[in-house]
Amino acid sequence: MSQEDERKVENQEESQEKEETSEEPITLPPVTFENFIFGLYNTALFHLGYRDPESGKIIVNLPLARHTIDTIGMIQEKTKGNLTVPESNLSENLLYELRMSYLRTSKHVEEEAKKKPEEKTEEEVKQV
Repeated sequence: MSQEDERKVENQEESQEKEETSEEPITLPPVTFENFIFGLYNTALFHLGYRDPESGKIIVNLPLARHTIDTIGMIQEKTKGNLTVPESNLSENLLYELRMSYLRTSKHVEEEAKKKPEEKTEEEVKQV
């Protein structure tokens, strides 16, 4: 490669770097109690069930969901009396909703676990 070609490549690389760094920075939401609780809420919902894009199966992680729900409960308890009425209502409502979702999901997982052994025994009987 000639020196002129090397300079062209260097110039192209420099202009690409400038384009990459000249992108507008991501605007993050302000750090507020509401945004913090919504972040934990979304994390708990995620652990209560999401569809794996590769396999298409629904993935549930009840221990992590329970941990996140308990974390919100602890925050609610520790901040009692220090929150505004809207903040307090938000955390109470989201916590209630998550606890009910957790109960529904754990019941569903338990029912599915009971069905699977029955299905296997039926398949085993058919194979014999």
